Amino acid sequence: MNKNRMILAVSGGVIGLAVLAMAYFAWSAYAAKVAAIEGDDEGNDGLETVQSKAQTLSRKPVYPCAASVKALEANAARLADWQAEALKLASRGDRPVRTMTPAQFKTDIVADAKRLAALPGGVGGVLMKPDFAFGPFRSYIAEGKMPTEAELPELLRRWDDVLLVVETLAGCGVSELVNVDFKATAAADEESAKKDVKKGNKKAAKKRAAAEAPAFQPSACTYVFTFATRAPAFVKVINALGTNERFMVVDGFTIARTADPIAAALGGGDKREAASRQTGRGRRGRRGAAVEEKKEDAVANNGLVTDPVLDAPFTVTLALTVYDFKTMAEEKKTEEAGK
Repeated sequence: MNKNRMILAVSGGVIGLAVLAMAYFAWSAYAAKVAAIEGDDEGNDGLETVQSKAQTLSRKPVYPCAASVKALEANAARLADWQAEALKLASRGDRPVRTMTPAQFKTDIVADAKRLAALPGGVGGVLMKPDFAFGPFRSYIAEGKMPTEAELPELLRRWDDVLLVVETLAGCGVSELVNVDFKATAAADEESAKKDVKKGNKKAAKKRAAAEAPAFQPSACTYVFTFATRAPAFVKVINALGTNERFMVVDGFTIARTADPIAAALGGGDKREAASRQTGRGRRGRRGAAVEEKKEDAVANNGLVTDPVLDAPFTVTLALTVYDFKTMAEEKKTEEAGK
């Protein structure tokens, strides 16, 4: 056997051993994967076996032995303690239920409106324009309407919520309060339930009522506040609402700008202004062109396109739900029963 044939034989042997080794490792990995999923011959359960056992056990009722009963009672007690602690934490901001006459309410709401109108802001130093009358409360503040006894409890609750939110907005540095409005939370659900009843689908209406009627239902009122603000103040508003003792949830918000400062700084402004600038540059000649190029180079080297602190305020429309867990009402009932 000559030298070339020996080299080829040795190379073929090495390649054959390498192929055999790769085949062994591939088979070993496949066997391990199958064993992990389906189990092996040594009695070790695989993933499918464990999942099947777990599903079978989860569908079975708890065995009524003393240990199971004790464990269930302990779990129920821990759940009750957790619920009580969570309710205590969530309801720490509940407000007392006030009682007053319609005349007293009208006097108080007018005085409160004057105080809120003088809060600091960006409209000549105050938070709102002189003709601002708090949306749904306009008829009681500016038009002389007197509320009825039946309307008073809800009006008192809603006005307390509006007071709290407006004071929070002013404290965070909002520029202007533009509008306040109410938003019906359960109107759509009530309409769908009425349609079910009208169509004769009473079972669907009952199921809907059973599903939507939890054991405890807090009082929830949703509002829509529209205000003008800058970015730092808006961040403060979101943080303040989220950490307030009163349980409030921001359902959503939208932001609208009158102009885009970044696009304007990058040259995306009025095309006519750009065209006139080009014309002006041609008239001034090379000297004017050199000045413009120096300005553009300065902006490019500086890297600062726009400063959010100096931007014009943008308009935010924020939907907010305020919850009351009726703890003050329960305390009042207990006090009245004790008397």
